[in-house]
Amino acid sequence: MFDKDLKKLYGFIVASRLRSAILQVLYKNANLKQMQIATKLKSNQQNINKAVYELEKAKLIECLTPDKKRWKPYMITELGKEVLEFAKKQKEEAKKRK
Repeated sequence: MFDKDLKKLYGFIVASRLRSAILQVLYKNANLKQMQIATKLKSNQQNINKAVYELEKAKLIECLTPDKKRWKPYMITELGKEVLEFAKKQKEEAKKRK
């Protein structure tokens, strides 16, 4: 993936603490349903629903059972993992500059 695209997606992630937290939770725990994500993050189900929709639209996570109407499990995509790695590098570089 081009650095420019990663920077854009990185900006999309850091603009929302919840989106960032969801990506990190799915990185550590594959195949979680929205209710499980909400429980882990101690967040409102409606907020999780909106953030999951945004992350899925950005192709950072994917639904494993898109045909199901309820209780859909999600997992992070390779692109999502790349963005998290990019974010980690950005944090490390920022620490070096201080």
